Amino acid sequence: MKNTLKNLDDCKVEITVEVPTDTWTAAQKKAFSKLASNVSLPGFRKGHAPEAMLKSHIDPNKVLDQAINDILPTVYAEVITENKVEPFYRPDVDVTKISDTDLTLKFVITLAPKVTLGAYTGLHAEKEVASVTDEEVNKDIESRLNGLAELVVTDKAAEKGDTVVIDFEGFIDGVAFEGGKADNYSLELGSNSFVPGFEDALIGVKANENKDVEVTFPTQYVKELAGKKATFKCFVHEVKKKVIPELNDETVADLNLENVKTVDELKEFSKKNLLERKVNQIENKYYNDIFAQIVDNSTVEVASNIIDAEANASLENLKKQVEGNGLTFEQYKEITGKTEEALKEEMKKESLKNIKGYLVLNTLAAKEHLLLDDAEFDVELAKMADTYKMSVEDLKKALGNNLSGFRENIVSGKVRKFVLENNK
Repeated sequence: MKNTLKNLDDCKVEITVEVPTDTWTAAQKKAFSKLASNVSLPGFRKGHAPEAMLKSHIDPNKVLDQAINDILPTVYAEVITENKVEPFYRPDVDVTKISDTDLTLKFVITLAPKVTLGAYTGLHAEKEVASVTDEEVNKDIESRLNGLAELVVTDKAAEKGDTVVIDFEGFIDGVAFEGGKADNYSLELGSNSFVPGFEDALIGVKANENKDVEVTFPTQYVKELAGKKATFKCFVHEVKKKVIPELNDETVADLNLENVKTVDELKEFSKKNLLERKVNQIENKYYNDIFAQIVDNSTVEVASNIIDAEANASLENLKKQVEGNGLTFEQYKEITGKTEEALKEEMKKESLKNIKGYLVLNTLAAKEHLLLDDAEFDVELAKMADTYKMSVEDLKKALGNNLSGFRENIVSGKVRKFVLENNK
């Protein structure tokens, strides 16, 4: 089959194909028969009227369309095999010449990304030494004790860190606005969960008091409220103080930590956990720094439409998340001060970074024989199934669409191990 290949920019090729006349006429004949089989004419069984009569009842353009659709998969498969092309998406197809005897097709094909690895061993990155201070241990213990804290109703004035239970309603120019009202709302003063200035204004209030709180909404806020002054009429039902238990052996027992019964044991436990966490953070940073160098050392060619597709998917996910949090996407853009175009550009950059990382990782895995064959994958599934006391089949059902992700995680782990061992 006569064809010519032309390399285009942006990781694409153009293949022009002249379909042989006998192949094309055979395809038309087959298409005509297929369409004729559904034509009923008086005095003849369905599809069995003389060809001359059937022709007058079948649109010639439909025959050509049917013939093209029938022939496309075969032609496409033949030319990509002959030209050793590795497509990534379905091609764009144009008919550049068509008649009863001639058919010329043009395929524009997006190629699979190409990766050329650079240096990936013997690289260097700074690596911190993990250590834990007494102050960090004390803060960790304080956080654990906070988990045991109780809120106790008080008749004293509210202080920062106290929780107030309030009714409130917001007004702009004396008119209540939508979304500015709630009853029996528990608000921790100092949590910075409300409009700036709101929580500070409630410091000093007592139970059963009314309080008008005046605030100015940030300029980057929903359009209806951005930059406007508002008054919130508040009624305080209760003021609650957080009572944190003292640090002693009895309190330590209430934390229900395995083999931790005394204050000294808690300090050792906290120090050990903080140290392990820091070691993991340092190791992760070190790996990420080395891997970033591996990506930078490599050449990755990716078609722009692949990046666009990933960015569009990310943008749609963002819209769903925003709406799931009770905002419209328009409100989100107003709050962040970003246009959809700006968000799309950010996502294109992030998508390109993620795609490059994914491609380099898998290319490195293939080169160093770190990919999983089916037998190895079955072993890993069996290990996980044993951990969760499940059958392998039940585990596969539980993983569902995440089965491929599980496989990728194993490969990522093998690559990480290789990189850490070969870049000390």
